Amino acid sequence: MNNLIYAGVVLFGAITLVIEARRNYSVSAKHHPFAFYGILEHLEARHLCSPREWNFGFYVYSLLYLISYAVLLSSTELFELIYNSNAAANLVGATGTTLGPESDPFNLSGTNYGKPLFISAFIIAFYSIGATRNIELHIRTLAHRLAGVPRGVYQVLDRLQDPDFLSETTPPTGPLMASFREKLKPLKDEEIAPKSISDLMTVTTLPLEPGRPAKKSKNTKGLFASLLSQAQTRLGPEVEDNRPKGKEQYLFDICKALRVIDLLRPAIIGGQRATHFPLLGMKELGDISTNLDDSIGRPGNKRKPNDESPKTLHDEINDFKKYDEASLERLREKAIEVANSARAVFAVYFICNSRTVLNVDRQSALQKVRAFADRGYKVEQNSFAGSLFFAAVLATFAGFFIHQSFKLQEVQTYPNLMAEQIYDQLGRAENSYLACRHDHYQTTDKPNKNERPEAYPILTHEVCQTAFDKGLAAYRKDSKSQMMAWTFFDNLALLLMVAAVVQMSIFEKDVQMDQNAWRRWTMKRVPYVRLLTGAILPSLAGVFALSIGFILRLFWNAEFDVTTSQIEFLFVENWQYFIAYFVPCFVLSISTFILIDKHDDWTLPTTLSVALLASAIYVFSIWLVPMATLRFLPPIDVTSFWMAWWNTGSFQEALATDTFWLTSYVARDLLILTQLPVLFLILFAFFVEFSETPGTRLNKGKEKDAEGADENGEEPKE
Repeated sequence: MNNLIYAGVVLFGAITLVIEARRNYSVSAKHHPFAFYGILEHLEARHLCSPREWNFGFYVYSLLYLISYAVLLSSTELFELIYNSNAAANLVGATGTTLGPESDPFNLSGTNYGKPLFISAFIIAFYSIGATRNIELHIRTLAHRLAGVPRGVYQVLDRLQDPDFLSETTPPTGPLMASFREKLKPLKDEEIAPKSISDLMTVTTLPLEPGRPAKKSKNTKGLFASLLSQAQTRLGPEVEDNRPKGKEQYLFDICKALRVIDLLRPAIIGGQRATHFPLLGMKELGDISTNLDDSIGRPGNKRKPNDESPKTLHDEINDFKKYDEASLERLREKAIEVANSARAVFAVYFICNSRTVLNVDRQSALQKVRAFADRGYKVEQNSFAGSLFFAAVLATFAGFFIHQSFKLQEVQTYPNLMAEQIYDQLGRAENSYLACRHDHYQTTDKPNKNERPEAYPILTHEVCQTAFDKGLAAYRKDSKSQMMAWTFFDNLALLLMVAAVVQMSIFEKDVQMDQNAWRRWTMKRVPYVRLLTGAILPSLAGVFALSIGFILRLFWNAEFDVTTSQIEFLFVENWQYFIAYFVPCFVLSISTFILIDKHDDWTLPTTLSVALLASAIYVFSIWLVPMATLRFLPPIDVTSFWMAWWNTGSFQEALATDTFWLTSYVARDLLILTQLPVLFLILFAFFVEFSETPGTRLNKGKEKDAEGADENGEEPKE
């Protein structure tokens, strides 16, 4: 077999998989995501994000195929090598084989040449059948989320639907509002009671959204007081009822929709589109602008009597001649439909143009729209990053202190561990260390019953004590680099585990929210099935990340010269430990779900209390499951500070005695293994409360808890 030809066949198999990955990646992994925005119905997934984001998501998705290809191809090569070696071990003497290849190396019909093509075809078929297609769908959904498809468009649409959108952008009166104002002029003011026409046309005096407070409190509070009093700022029945009613509600909705269209239309329709969104050049995106323009129409055009084409928005305004509910409802329906289409077109342009609008005046309404569309502080993600960073820093310092202090306590009890350092301080005189150990180093309060050899020199207690103290200082200095390496790799494995579990949990929730499968729940009816099933994949990801941390430590200890036997031995020795970590990862995932789901409904003390309870359960799960798979030495044979405090009953007396604060290997490892996740949970609970948007708490109250929920503890759909 020719190696160059074989390498070419392998490359051809990889290219085949990349082509298949690109074909699948262009297909949306969900149902049509724009059921409420028909104008985007014919757009492909690649038109819903910037090219850079699209390519990044494709790289992630194609890795699924290439990694599977590399694993299967290398496995077959390894299997063939092992099989041939075992077969050769059973042969004695000449085998009758010829030197060199038995066939023409350029004969492409050989079985070795077809192996890469067979494996690539197998992978394509494997990810296409129903039993394993969910794996491919999950990876594709992850890749689409990384590319912002369609979540980036969703986020902009959500922001443009915000009730504060118009009041903050203060749009000027446009052609649609001007046409509607002209249609309202002939009507009598008393027909639009209690608001006058001029009041309804003004943004600042528009009626408030249902359930929104009439006024914002001007009382300023301190940071801590405001955090503790967030429960009182929730929307409640005490809010002034300033909602529009009857015909006024129709008029309010029409005015709001027309103002949105007048505000967004100049940037997304006509010649100014290329000025504000110069990065767009695709024909499909130009078509949606044309469709939107056709649905709006022209103010001067009059509809022919026998015209059966759909009415434009200007046609509906021209036909509005009577102030009754039927006319208002018909115009309201058309105005809201076109306004939603305008929002959708702007959102797609904004995302595809790298989330920006160019060539706009800083004081213009369009600049305020750009700022509003780009708004959106991701509370969970930013709280995760900040909490993990600070937890890692604190755990690093605490872990180094635990490692070093415990080791120094250990060597003081068992001086043999620092025999070299003491021997150096004694001038390396013959038997000097042995003499000091026999005569003076009795830290365990157990007398030495062995007879003193005559070869031991006579050394005073002061000499031995001085050598002991200097040797301890030398040992502290010599072991510092080792303690730092232990601390780093202990926290690195835990850091990878926490990051994998929490990020996978947040991703799991976001995916289900996109599919409308994750709804709010109450503590009276907890959705146990959803939480338990949702924590499985994050827990598996945490176990995998923990094993990666152990492999990185192995590479460091072996000076990056690791053999397959060493990796195999690592998993043979620690497979029970890795599997046992599924339980703590499961606890961490469920804790994350609860904190990110309920922090909007809780105050800071409540959220921190739940985090502390979750931390206690996590510590118990570490002690109960993973640490049960390990073997520990007996505690250091000295009286601990805690036992001295217990026996004397006085903190000062226990502190004055020569005791150690930590003597148990089990307690030491429990502190090291739990400090980073516990710190993360507490900091995460604080950050999600501290950084949440004011006024996001829902007014559930007692009356809401009394309402019915479905069998999963979820609120009924509207």
